[in-house]
Amino acid sequence: MKKSLLLMLLGLSTVPALAQAPQPAPQAAQGMAAPRGNATITGIVQDADTKQPVEFATVALINLATGKPIDGAMADDKGRFTISKIATGKYRLQVSFLGYQQKLVEDVAVTSDNANVNVGTVAIASDSKKLSEVVITGEKPLVEEKIDRTVYNAEKDITNSGGNAADVLQKVPSLSLDNDGNVQLRGSSNVRVLINNKPSAIMAGNVADALKQIPADQIKSVEVITSPSAKYDAEGTAGIINIITKKDGGLQGVTGSVSVTGGTRASNGNASLNIRRGKLGINGTFGANTFYNRGSMTNTFIGFDNPETVYDPANPNIPWDESSYNFQQGETRPRGAFMNGLLGFEYDFNPKTSLSGGFRTNGGGFKLTNNQQVYSESFRGIESFSNNILMRNERIGTDYNLDFVRSFKNPGQELALLSLYSVTNTENNIAQDFFNEGEPAYQQKRNFNDGANKELTFQADYTHPFQNKTMLELGGKTIFRDVLSDALYRDSFLSRPDSIRTDDFFYQQDVYAAYMTYGFAVKKKLNVKLGGRYEYTDIDADLKGDKLDYATYYDNFIPSVALSYNYKQKHTFKANFTQRIQRPSMFYLNPYRQEQTSNTFVQGNAKLDAELTDLYELGYSTFFKTTSLSVTGYMRQTDNAIEPIASLITVEEADGSERQATLLTFQNIAKNKTYGMSLFGNTKPTNDWTIGGSSNFYYVDLNGGSGLKNSGWMYNINANSSYSFGKGISAQFYGGFNSQRIQLLGRFAAFSYHGLSVKKELFDKRGGITLGLDNPFRENMRMKNDVSAPITETNPVAYEQRVRMNNFNRGVRLSFNYNFGKMEQQRPPKRKRSIRNDDAKQGEGGNGMN
Repeated sequence: MKKSLLLMLLGLSTVPALAQAPQPAPQAAQGMAAPRGNATITGIVQDADTKQPVEFATVALINLATGKPIDGAMADDKGRFTISKIATGKYRLQVSFLGYQQKLVEDVAVTSDNANVNVGTVAIASDSKKLSEVVITGEKPLVEEKIDRTVYNAEKDITNSGGNAADVLQKVPSLSLDNDGNVQLRGSSNVRVLINNKPSAIMAGNVADALKQIPADQIKSVEVITSPSAKYDAEGTAGIINIITKKDGGLQGVTGSVSVTGGTRASNGNASLNIRRGKLGINGTFGANTFYNRGSMTNTFIGFDNPETVYDPANPNIPWDESSYNFQQGETRPRGAFMNGLLGFEYDFNPKTSLSGGFRTNGGGFKLTNNQQVYSESFRGIESFSNNILMRNERIGTDYNLDFVRSFKNPGQELALLSLYSVTNTENNIAQDFFNEGEPAYQQKRNFNDGANKELTFQADYTHPFQNKTMLELGGKTIFRDVLSDALYRDSFLSRPDSIRTDDFFYQQDVYAAYMTYGFAVKKKLNVKLGGRYEYTDIDADLKGDKLDYATYYDNFIPSVALSYNYKQKHTFKANFTQRIQRPSMFYLNPYRQEQTSNTFVQGNAKLDAELTDLYELGYSTFFKTTSLSVTGYMRQTDNAIEPIASLITVEEADGSERQATLLTFQNIAKNKTYGMSLFGNTKPTNDWTIGGSSNFYYVDLNGGSGLKNSGWMYNINANSSYSFGKGISAQFYGGFNSQRIQLLGRFAAFSYHGLSVKKELFDKRGGITLGLDNPFRENMRMKNDVSAPITETNPVAYEQRVRMNNFNRGVRLSFNYNFGKMEQQRPPKRKRSIRNDDAKQGEGGNGMN
């Protein structure tokens, strides 16, 4: 078929141009029409030397009587192929791909009309002929641009060895991370992070801390979906980040791997084991990692006051008198240790029916010490004291899933019944000692917060393809969320009794959803996918300490439209529109009041509503010879965005007097508009050298009402390059730069990063040793965050805050990995189904809230 040839050429878009003309793929139209039946032939195409899958290999079905092709298929990115609707009889398979010798599979017998014949692994050898100074490799590029997503193949990047998920994500196109690990997609932090297409308890609280728990050596790839269809949860302003971990449950026999890393900033060890015997497959992984660093910081806070002046919206720039000044400086030492484990199974009742399940767990603790010297001026006079802060975060999260998948006679027709239960338990403890040098502490503050997040999800998906190449998808889903938070505040003084206060918070959120999508093609070039999703949300909150009893509900209809047009098989144009919901997560809801400094508190708001965002995209991608390029323009608009606001609260001092402090909380007050363009490119100057990079430029317009506005241009750029020296030695370099980040109340300064790694393969490519350097040309990273909050109707406090941080992020690490086991044969491929809970707005790191 001509389609086979065109797709094959598309698959070769990132390899060197060939000196010989490709042979056309077999076409039924060139031979006799194939008799139709209901049988299926499946298999996998592999490179005979590397044992890697051969993507886009052409598989022709040959009629033994005529010797002519009567049908065919093309291998996917796993090397898997399926030829459907085959009548009973005897056939021959002809497997071919440019740069490989043709391979024939003889005596393929279809004995019954409903047979599923698996020919196993078909190994094809590289063609010994050299093609005019060009060598074909079946290697995936580091970054792939697909119709609906960008895929970063993390396992191909040796600079990831020994790092964590935060290190991996900062190299992904369109993503950026700040120094605390807070992730943004195209300038928005409203993203949902999934693991293997599923929500995970590890992501239920602070995503920045959670990313540090996942070892990079367990990550296979990262998918960025910027415009999800209606099939996905109505997830949020920016999109979905899907972390795919390494798993090979489809192999018969026993396989596994081990890796260990030691470094100046982090160390870890990981192991995996996969067992497949007949219809049953079992896989498991276990890992542990720890990180350690040091830094310094200063925090300057200036409060303004003019009680004789009433706020006038027509004159917001009224003069203010400086009423308080607070300066803090000290050393910081973050420490963390985590473990993770997974045990899963899959059982095939027959070729069309399977049951799978398992559990994943992640747990550990994070500790930050901050010893500060504080200088303060206020109406009470001048004060100077020491403040030692110890912050501890501990969490353990576990996911349990059980999934049933049933396929039907019609290829692609499938029913999936999925279930997931996730539990996260957290502890957040903050201990502060206030003292004068050489004296015992005159005040001790102890804040404790124990939390639990539970989610129970049921989901049903049905897919039905039609003969005219159209596709219908239907589904329904329910999510039951229960969140608990128990807080204790204790102040101890030298000369009077302790002060104790408690808060018990319960938050229940139930979501009911249904969706439908319909995809079709117009004249084989224009692909159209239309969808709609309805979601009903029921909320109930109760805070005993403040006697809050809050209940509400809302419903939303979410449309989605996706268009893609292919021109001459080298140029692809796409356009997308969708709406997304962003429900606030526990970070924004938790009323637990956390004291970050002696005069700054942070507290959630249980009455927040969900954000609703319109998202538009226009994109273009192309390839020529050894180069691929893509560009996408986008616009986001959110009318009720969640932003922080400030207010004054009264704090009791050690001597019984009272002082004022600033409380930061959240409200649906802002209107956000973002206009941007993302660029990506990848090229191979030579067979051994690859260069790639991406950039994202965007303009943000933030409007908080009552004269509170901020806007400006931002961008982030990253680049990577790899080179193979031969004899199993390779090197890779990466680097990136993030411009200043604009916030409603201020700006976060620009920063950059870079790294270099060299790897030597060992044991006939079964293992290797990698030396990695993090930021070798810079000892530390200086960060700054400036906040200027004028008084408005929604922000009744005027203040300025200037934070300066200095993190020592130069590091060295040495990693070793080894793969073991024997691959005997592979079973027919199955499409994996999984639950995606991607609707909750995630909190940023750095404040310890869960």
